[in-house]
Parts: sequence; structure tokens; C-alpha cells
Amino acid sequence: MEDYNNLEQKSKKDNTTKILIAIVSVLAIIVVIMAVYLIYLNKQNVNIEKENTEISEEKEILKKQLQDLYSDYDELEASNDSLNAAISKEKEHIETLISELDRIKNYSYSIKKKYDDEISSLKKIMRSYVFQIDSLDQLNKKLVAENVQIKDQHQQTKKELEYVVEEKEELQIVLESASVLKTASITTKFLTNKNKETAKTRKVEKLEIDFVIVSNNLAEAGAKRIYLRIIRPDGFVISDGGTFTFRENNIAYTEYRDVTYEKENLAVAIFHNVKEKLTVGIYNIELYYNGEIIGKSSFNIEK
Repeated sequence: MEDYNNLEQKSKKDNTTKILIAIVSVLAIIVVIMAVYLIYLNKQNVNIEKENTEISEEKEILKKQLQDLYSDYDELEASNDSLNAAISKEKEHIETLISELDRIKNYSYSIKKKYDDEISSLKKIMRSYVFQIDSLDQLNKKLVAENVQIKDQHQQTKKELEYVVEEKEELQIVLESASVLKTASITTKFLTNKNKETAKTRKVEKLEIDFVIVSNNLAEAGAKRIYLRIIRPDGFVISDGGTFTFRENNIAYTEYRDVTYEKENLAVAIFHNVKEKLTVGIYNIELYYNGEIIGKSSFNIEK
């Protein structure tokens, strides 16, 4: 009986040992599995960190490319308003792409491809704008050169026209000067109230201004009004208040006479009734026609 109990205890002890061995084996296997899994997780974390680093680097590369493109677009300047507006629109598009790229969390290959395509497209568009700007610059240079040539031609033509106009004006002045009436043999007679000539100035009651309108084939024939101005020694004109135009000014006259001129010598006399006492001194005589002075003379009143 004692032997049976010993055998039973021994059997129980062996079973316990086996169970412990089995548990230890299982635990060992679990530890190995956990170690392998930890190694796997660590490797995964390393890979994830590497991927994140690569993604961050790729995003920075894309962002740098976009920023460089923006700078390139910013340097473009055209003389055409429509082209400048299109360039500004592309710059706004680049700013939008940069802003979107900064906000992206789940970066992927499809996103990278999208941005690569956008950058490629923007570069093509920029090359097109550069070509257009260069073409416009060349065209503008050509137009400027043509404009300078046209201006030079215009200046030359203007000078030639001015020369022709000057010649014409000079010829016109010569013709006008040649066609102006001229007078000669201007004399003054002192008359009494009976129209008798007198040498005594105190008895002068009428002045007779005689002159000849000289023959001139260039002057127009027809009715003419000749104005007489008698200027006193004090510089005032003897006048009843009548005026005529001389070089855009109205000036007083003493008398006038209407005559008919036929391009031949024409003797003319203009009379003036003395209404004031003639003071001692020299009186100047001026004859005018058509706003031009055509003769001058003078007479002297003595004591």
C-alpha cells in the first residue's frame, strides 16, 4: 500500500513537471513571437518614419518648384495688357497649388503625379508666354524703328512744307507790299474862307492837302477811301471823333476822301476846315488806305 502511494505521488510529480515544462515552452514561444512582432513593429515604424521623411522631402521639392515657377512668372512683363492679365492669372493658380500642398495630410503617388503634371503644364505655358513676349518685343522694336523713320520723314516733310509756306508768305508779303497804294508830291496849302491861298498863318481857315496816288498795275482798281490824319505839335490828332482800324486798333482821323482809282496817277485833294486856332509848331500829316500808311508829310505854323 505504501508502495502504491509512492508510485501515485511520483506520477503526480511527473505530471506537474510536464505541465510546467509545457507552460514554460508556451511562454517561451509567446516571448519569441512577441519579440518577432516587436521587431516587425519597430521595422514598420522605421519604414513609416522613412516614408514620412521622404514624403515631406517630396512635398518640399514640389513646393520649391512651385515657388521657383512663381518667381519666373513674376519676372515676366509684357507690353500687352491681355498677356499681363493671363500671367497674373497663372501666378494666382500657383499660389493656390502651394496653399493646397501645405494642407495635404494623406500624401500619395496620385497627388504627386497631379502636382508633377501641374508643374509641367505651367512650364509649357510659361515658355509660350516667353515666346509671345519676345515676339511682341521684336514687333515693338520694329514698330519703334518704323515710327522713328516715319517721324523723320514727317519732320523732313514738315520742314519742306514750312519752307514752301515761308516762301509763299514772303512772296505774298512782296505781292501785298507791291500792291499797296503809294502817294507822292504831298503838299499843304493854307486857304482863307474864300478859298484863296495865304501865307499868313493867322488868317488860315482851311487846309488843303494835295497828293498823287501813284500808278501801280499790281494794285486793284476801284473805289478807295483815303484817311487823313493831321497831328498837332502836342501829339494829338485834330479830329471830330471819327476813327478807323489800323493794325487791330481804332485810331482817330481828321478827314477822309472817297476816290476811284484806275491804276493810273490820280491827283487828290483833301480839305479840312480849321475849327481851332493853329498853335505855333510842326504839324505832321499821315495818309492811310486799307489799314496801311501810304504817305507822310508835315507843315509848319509860324508866328
